[in-house]
Amino acid sequence: MRSRRASSPFLSDVAEHVAPCGEHLSHLLPTKLSPPQTTSVLVARDAPLRKMDRGVGGKLVLVTAPLGWGKTTLLAQWYREACARRLFAWLSLDELDNAPERFFSYLVGAIRRAAPDFDAYIASPLDAQVELPLDHAMSVVLRSLWNLGRELVVVLDDFHVLREPALVRAFSYLLEHSPPHVHWVVASRSLPELGLAKLKLTEQLVMLDSRDLSLDGEAIRELGQRLCDTELAPDDVEYLRSRTEGWVAGVKLALLSVGEHANVGDALREAIGSNQDVARYLADAVLREQSEEVHEFLVLSSVVDQLNGELCNALLGITHGPALLANLERAQLFIQPLDAQRQWYRYHALFLDFLRTQLACDFGDRVPWLHRAASAWFAEHQRPDEALKHAFASGDRGWCLEITARCAEAWMREGEIASVLHWTEKLTTEEVIRSPALCVAHIACLILSRRYAQASCALRDARHHLATAHATSEPGRERLSRQLERLTLLHSILSGAAPGSGTELDAWPGHEDPDVFMAGVLLAAKAYQALRMNRFDAMRRLALSARETLRGLNSPFIDGYTDVLIALADRAQGNMKDAAERCEVAFAQANRGRRNPVWVNAATALANARYDQNRLDEAEALCTEVLPLLPQAPAFETCAMAYLVLVRIKSIRGKHTEAWQLLDYLHSVLECGHQTRFLAHVCGEKIRLGLMEQAPERMRVVAREFGLGERMRRGEWSERRFYDETWERLGLAQAWVLMARGRYGKAHALLETLRASAHDVGYVSRESALLAAIAVCHWRAGDPTAAFAALNRGFALVQRFGFTRGVLDETPGLQEVIVAAATQRKLSHVLPSRYTERFQDVLSAGRSEPHEFADPPSTPLEPLTERELQMLKLLAQGLSNQEISERSNVALSTTKWHLRNVFAKLDVTTRTAAIVKAQERLHRNL
Repeated sequence: MRSRRASSPFLSDVAEHVAPCGEHLSHLLPTKLSPPQTTSVLVARDAPLRKMDRGVGGKLVLVTAPLGWGKTTLLAQWYREACARRLFAWLSLDELDNAPERFFSYLVGAIRRAAPDFDAYIASPLDAQVELPLDHAMSVVLRSLWNLGRELVVVLDDFHVLREPALVRAFSYLLEHSPPHVHWVVASRSLPELGLAKLKLTEQLVMLDSRDLSLDGEAIRELGQRLCDTELAPDDVEYLRSRTEGWVAGVKLALLSVGEHANVGDALREAIGSNQDVARYLADAVLREQSEEVHEFLVLSSVVDQLNGELCNALLGITHGPALLANLERAQLFIQPLDAQRQWYRYHALFLDFLRTQLACDFGDRVPWLHRAASAWFAEHQRPDEALKHAFASGDRGWCLEITARCAEAWMREGEIASVLHWTEKLTTEEVIRSPALCVAHIACLILSRRYAQASCALRDARHHLATAHATSEPGRERLSRQLERLTLLHSILSGAAPGSGTELDAWPGHEDPDVFMAGVLLAAKAYQALRMNRFDAMRRLALSARETLRGLNSPFIDGYTDVLIALADRAQGNMKDAAERCEVAFAQANRGRRNPVWVNAATALANARYDQNRLDEAEALCTEVLPLLPQAPAFETCAMAYLVLVRIKSIRGKHTEAWQLLDYLHSVLECGHQTRFLAHVCGEKIRLGLMEQAPERMRVVAREFGLGERMRRGEWSERRFYDETWERLGLAQAWVLMARGRYGKAHALLETLRASAHDVGYVSRESALLAAIAVCHWRAGDPTAAFAALNRGFALVQRFGFTRGVLDETPGLQEVIVAAATQRKLSHVLPSRYTERFQDVLSAGRSEPHEFADPPSTPLEPLTERELQMLKLLAQGLSNQEISERSNVALSTTKWHLRNVFAKLDVTTRTAAIVKAQERLHRNL
């Protein structure tokens, strides 16, 4: 029965061109009407074959990939596997098929070979008949396809050879109007103009490209077995895959070149490295086919790794670079887009190697100029790494110095310290010293990356040059001298060489300084020194001055660094919520950028906050990610914090061996850097681990190594002194040693000395930790009353937050004391429910029944100091914190700290309750 479509007027007027279905087409070459008889189908290609199976249910399966990607091989394999299930017609196209009569004659012949009842007839070009118009040819084929009435798959291989626009449009029309039982499979090196957008919208198109045809590791391994009769090592398979990007021809050429070589891996690397066979293949099959313009464009543009239309214009002195790139992509000339907007492209790795070999041979004298032009373009478009790479490749040393100096300060503001050092170290020492900007940037980055010995040598060389150089102007000499003085101070602060008392913690109007960035860096370093000296108000003042100095410069490095410093100060003063929130914000900002020192600082601070909040999985994940990047950290603080947090988590998880290994590594790093402050932390952690493992001999070894007994005999902790972190951490370690020996009285006296010193400087987090240790000391000595009193004093300092996970882990046995106090209703402070929920796994250790909290006592736990009484008087007047700060002439943060102590001693949580108790207290004290 004739279909409704076949009876249309358009088709009826071509009936005279239809021959009987038995018409013999003897003029057609049979080799074009069947897949090539090749033995190259050596490995299974399951994924692309299945994709073709799925796509053949629609109108078109389009396979596009450059030369040598195995398109014909894949089609032949699919044809042989699927022809038993489907009716297949095959046509291999060639250049002569651009003649319409020939193309349609072969198309009809291919279909008739598969379906003898296909009744179309197209006159042969050898026939003496009048040439058949294209629209008549299409009509004949379409009518016969509709009449066929059976499922048919038509494969057209090498469609890219059809360059006659009218013929391509005719086939596009044929494709669009063919019946639903006819399915087309087209293979082409380039993307054909076939109305693909409409097919996509109607879901009638499935496309396979070079990504689908690429050989994966398993296919390469199997191909190696069949071609080389050997089992490729996994490293060799991965090398081949990455270098060839799965390009079938490249893989096979490399494997075939191995021959009888004893070492297959070496032979493969030599074959890929030399590219002789690949180069001949690409030269013969690709480059020779291109026009002179495209040939020159391909070779000259290979000087860069990534291509952009405007960049190509700058390199080649043309104006149509974007159009040429688009044409190359459509022609599938081993080029791949790098973004959805088709702005950036790259060549296939082996094709790029081949083009660069051609560039060196044919245009060697232009290569330096091309690199210089590329460098200038990248510099103008704020891509410093590429600009510097091409600057150094150009050999223009003057330009190298100029562009390196231009990039260095911007990189420092962003925290890209490693980038500055990477490029300044490509210059000679003399070149760096003779450029003041580069000299300062290089030395500053050595200091900020903790390469203190190299920085010292560089400073010495710079001072010598300054003293002997005569070409530098007097203002220039003065400026460089001032910069070197600041670098020397920066070196002293960050290396720990500057004693705390010797550092002037002053700020100056940095925005009036011509060297604004270095002024801001030094202010931030002084803020860090103030934090180490526990001068929290000075630290905040300096940190804010650093940020103010650099306002308008956009310096993520200093902004992020000072954020972390302020968070550490908040934590030290007991403002755990503020500290955690600041860490969250700092990390969110840093996480939008690269994994540079800004990110390392923020991630480490957040890991510490997560650990304190008992969010161990998150903390461990951050630490694990941070560890490889720690060489970028500008201060040992970050390095030590990351390792110590990870040590705590490993010990919590029972991985004591790993914890010891991490501590030993950190110990060696800190010892090389003479970092006594953090070595004291390592000592404390090793003593703690020894306690947990009940390994007294290990504890004795650690105590001897750090000289704890000798320090004790010298009376180092016999009396109160200005708080020093090294002194406190080593003292706490010695207290644990004393408790392990049952000498609780001496341990308690030592701990009280440490606690009093921490209290004097307002170091709330350390005072609360020391009170926890005192509680455990009393508990082990058999004095629960004193233990509960110390415990409650500690809770009073942190009643809004409770002890952090750090305090609980630092104080073995603390959970037992807390559980006992709760069970016996001896806890004086009701902890927030969110705290008990978060620390349920820790507090539930050794407890079978839920505890309850007793009502708080009505008397203060400690007498109020004179300053606290003054704060009470002002509080009783109903003044705000800011007004109390102004009346007392102390910083707002100090005022808050004093008031927090007052609230703890009065055992209240609101200002109203504090005022009531304050009035009662004042009445008794007046």
